[in-house]
Amino acid sequence: MPKVSRFPLQLRFSDIDSYGHVNNVTFLSYLETARVRLHGSPSGQTTDDGGQLSVSDLAGAGNFTLVGRQEIEYLAPLLFRPEPVWVSVWVTEVGGSSFALGYKVSEEDGSATYAVGETTMVLVSRESGRPVPLPEQYRKALGHYQGPEVPFRRRASQRAGA
Repeated sequence: MPKVSRFPLQLRFSDIDSYGHVNNVTFLSYLETARVRLHGSPSGQTTDDGGQLSVSDLAGAGNFTLVGRQEIEYLAPLLFRPEPVWVSVWVTEVGGSSFALGYKVSEEDGSATYAVGETTMVLVSRESGRPVPLPEQYRKALGHYQGPEVPFRRRASQRAGA
């Protein structure tokens, strides 16, 4: 069964812009934090001595991921408050050398969604700087987090013929 990871993020006063809500650029930082936390999550695979490998460990020591594309849709203003906001992250697509992550920034109980987004990540060789195929174990770990496409309003209206 696919697993969506959810993380609480504490708002900081410095996240607020002159309009009194979280600045649009700050939302991308929230997505980045969730992405990094997902990659630090246990992969379900262990080392020879029984240690737990993280998802990012499976990308290969000679590789790293780069952001290839980001899209975000803002749905409601997020005002400063002491309670954290929750960011959900899941895998929407796995390709040859890239994968996409979907996000939702919302209340813990889901009563309000402030933004949805998607990031395409590309696996790159540290040596050559060029894209490389996703290792099979990395694909498997990403597949554990596979979920639905991001519910962007624009995409939904395009499918409906609007």
